[in-house]
Amino acid sequence: MKVQVPAHYVSEHLTIDGVVTDLSPDGVFFSSDYLDATGELVRVSIDVPWRSQPIQLRGEVRWVSETSRTGGMGIRFTDVGFEDRVVLSSLGLAWQAEDGRSLPAS
Repeated sequence: MKVQVPAHYVSEHLTIDGVVTDLSPDGVFFSSDYLDATGELVRVSIDVPWRSQPIQLRGEVRWVSETSRTGGMGIRFTDVGFEDRVVLSSLGLAWQAEDGRSLPAS
């Protein structure tokens, strides 16, 4: 699902703030000018408006896009629990319900 959600990315080589522009219960596209290599193990924190803390997920960089304005990394999550999957699905659905506008803070 297409979204625009603030997120934080940490790997052995990079620590960056960015935006998740595509979201599913299995992974995200993390939009950024700074890129890691495929296979890199990472942690991604995704802001969720109705939670006091961001959702914390582990994953692996599966692919990299170096295209200008659409650069970033496709990250597949590992070990995602049921509750986290529900939150990710809800976040995507809430974004769609808002027609792509910013989600209201709760």
